[in-house]
Amino acid sequence: MGIRLAIITDLHHGRDTGKVRGPEALGLLKKIAKQICDLKPDAVIELGDRLTDDNPTADTERLVELAEVFKELPFARHHLSGNHDMLPKAEQEAILQTNLGNHLVEMGEWTLIFLETYDATAGGLLSLETLAWLEQNLNKVKHQAVIFSHQPLHGQWHQGNPYFEEEYREHACAKNAELARAIFEKSGKVRLCVSGHAHWFDLRQVGGIPYLTLLGPTESHWSNGQVSQAWSVLHLDTDIQLEQFGKSPQNIQIKNPSWQNTASAAVNSSSELTTIS
Repeated sequence: MGIRLAIITDLHHGRDTGKVRGPEALGLLKKIAKQICDLKPDAVIELGDRLTDDNPTADTERLVELAEVFKELPFARHHLSGNHDMLPKAEQEAILQTNLGNHLVEMGEWTLIFLETYDATAGGLLSLETLAWLEQNLNKVKHQAVIFSHQPLHGQWHQGNPYFEEEYREHACAKNAELARAIFEKSGKVRLCVSGHAHWFDLRQVGGIPYLTLLGPTESHWSNGQVSQAWSVLHLDTDIQLEQFGKSPQNIQIKNPSWQNTASAAVNSSSELTTIS
């Protein structure tokens, strides 16, 4: 039967920055929330960059608007902060009624691990405290784990990305990601790492572990100038399947049981179906 997770990232509620249509974020979230309710997932995960930061007053007002939609969802919710979520952590947690720090949840034979990377820089940081927490808790995982973070953790070049190929290249992945990867690989328990931040859909494999980056709904670069309306459903079972909805649909499957021993490879998926086996 497995578990189903609805995932949203990079809403960027706020001003229009050209490719990112922030003024449409609230309406898109309301539309996606209705689709999520029809799906009835086991949990909803939001990976950060809820806002395009402006000033504390505007940011608070916009976060309250988003929180009202999220809190109407009758499902467990897990949120992370992105580099644009610059309000004080305690204020955001109070508004969203959530934990934005490192935490984990067990669902059946899966452990979902949420890593805090916010450090007031674009690239983010896995602090030494976070890495110690990760290693300690990953050692306790009985079965298999999925890692969630705002910034990608694969540590590779984002070739072809309109934001992170060159201009923001040094901010594409969280600092200390190589230390996290060593912990993942040593544990032998990490089936998948999922992130946002990079404003595209990307799948690659490093050290035998797939790293998946998801597209946000207000991004327009990949959908001929229209908002992508992107959100995703992750199905965790013997095999892993992810479907991305919206203007740039994707469908991938990551097959078991060879996931632990697969040689490292890099895949930037633009096809309708990509399989790692």
